[in-house]
Amino acid sequence: MLYDIEALLENLDISEKEKKDLVKEVREEFPQDDMLFELHLFRAINYLKKLKAEK
Repeated sequence: MLYDIEALLENLDISEKEKKDLVKEVREEFPQDDMLFELHLFRAINYLKKLKAEK
């Protein structure tokens, strides 16, 4: 893995259900490609962090 996704998710201020749904949604888009899954999940997490910081 390129990113510590578990640590990034732990630091994300959303519910556990929302975290599971996010991972599920991204995995469904990239079921066979772990690298793209990880990259897009990383980008989604960073986007959500940015949105939370702007509030």
